[in-house]
Amino acid sequence: MKKLGERKEVRPAKGGRGVLTTESIYSKEEAVEAKIRQIEPKLLGIKMIRYNQKSIRRVWVPCYFMVYDFNLNNNVLFNNRRAFDRSGTCGVVFDANEMHASHYDVLTDGDIPFVKRDISLEGGIVLPDNGSMDEIIAKAEFSIRRQILFKAYKTDKGELKRKKTVKFYREAYEMEMTYRDRTFKKYAYLDDYGVHNERARGLNTRLNPNI
Repeated sequence: MKKLGERKEVRPAKGGRGVLTTESIYSKEEAVEAKIRQIEPKLLGIKMIRYNQKSIRRVWVPCYFMVYDFNLNNNVLFNNRRAFDRSGTCGVVFDANEMHASHYDVLTDGDIPFVKRDISLEGGIVLPDNGSMDEIIAKAEFSIRRQILFKAYKTDKGELKRKKTVKFYREAYEMEMTYRDRTFKKYAYLDDYGVHNERARGLNTRLNPNI
């Protein structure tokens, strides 16, 4: 996706007002075009799926950046000296709108860079959390155990200790799309901070570089 020559103008919040957001660096057109390319893949130049767009609106998607320390216990017969135990740090970005977590590579990418903005002055709909904080934490920790730690270490038994929780918003365009008589909501984000669904290959090295 082509980036703008100049970053999108940001209205910084004054005083104690405002919320944390990621920095918006793409235009509406760029973000929507990239999302359409993602959801309508081509084979030999022909679109395999074609959605019909019903509506589009500017939104602010609520998310949580959560960082955990973990200690895993491998209960094997020859682990008397705990040589097979693992410890380290991992992070997730939890989408409180769609209620799912994605792995965030804390060791490689560090903290997410935020800006403080008074989004009430910028227009768009501020989407609510679609679950309680207890539900968000439970789903985030389940994702860490099953989708991150188990893939990397073949065990999810051990201690998780949450060390950071930061709520923030991502600016996006919510597109209501139809395909084969079904309606979907797709989100074209204006930021670019590297959150993705992590695959297991190479993950244990990044979670614990000392092993």
